Amino acid sequence: MKIDICISENVNLQFKDKMGGQELENGFVVDPNVGTNNARCIYVEFPGNLELYHFGSTQFREPLEMHTTNPPDSKWLLIHINLSRFSQQKRIGTDTIYFQRNLPIGILFCGPGLEMNTVIPPGIETEVLSIRFQKDLIKAYLPGLRESIDLNRHIAYEDIDEELSALLVHIVNTMDNKLSCHAHLLNFLSHFFEKLSKHQKPIGIDKLHPEDLQRIMEISTVLRDPLAGPIPSLEELSKEAHMGITKFKESFKMVFGLAPLQYRNRIRMEYAREELMNKKQTVSELSYTLGYSHPSNFTAAFKRFYGKLPSSL
Repeated sequence: MKIDICISENVNLQFKDKMGGQELENGFVVDPNVGTNNARCIYVEFPGNLELYHFGSTQFREPLEMHTTNPPDSKWLLIHINLSRFSQQKRIGTDTIYFQRNLPIGILFCGPGLEMNTVIPPGIETEVLSIRFQKDLIKAYLPGLRESIDLNRHIAYEDIDEELSALLVHIVNTMDNKLSCHAHLLNFLSHFFEKLSKHQKPIGIDKLHPEDLQRIMEISTVLRDPLAGPIPSLEELSKEAHMGITKFKESFKMVFGLAPLQYRNRIRMEYAREELMNKKQTVSELSYTLGYSHPSNFTAAFKRFYGKLPSSL
């Protein structure tokens, strides 16, 4: 099944036209010939041209091909969040470690000039939350950040951290309480844009071709596994992306806000911090889990990233 989605137009009606079965007061139930679980697709409108869409958990019966666009002059922006509990596992001793729980997509910021192709295979549990709003919302609610956020970038990615994850749970669970849901949603936007404001700006690249974007997202899965062994070199990664090294680094930075190896290091340090805070591993254990030759090397890397020793957590 193929769906063309234009972000500058009502998202609910576009999905409903292709996937809709039973109509609801604030959405629709996915046609049982399209998806499983009698999945409900619900939307809520808030003041200030702010819209929230929750596409309930379902498995599509055939591949879903989406072509998503946003005109260059569009005033509308979209945040697309994959809530599906995709997970990969590794066993460390007697413990099962979960990572990449929100692959293949965590949070995608979709801006003007976007053109993106997405394929969701059949039989994969899929649950999505989308937030649509106009640029003026940032100016009204987050005036202190508007200078550091490029609202004209056509694509950006952020991982779902623990705070964002908790807020997303609150948002979904309060959709029938508009006031409470609005509060959680604004809190989420504040936290998300704070992270987005820290993205490094690429040099010489304004937009990615849909095929380049697809390759960047696919390659990023290698870097998002904190427990993977030696990863391919930058030269090998850029070759796999069919790009020169400079173009690959800047294209990756456009989407993820960091150069590839910087992003890889952030993933590993955030994993280490979570393990230490939850008392799952000691500093010594983590150093060997992450492949450091000696705990002192891990301690030095952790301090460079966070500005404090891992033993302080």
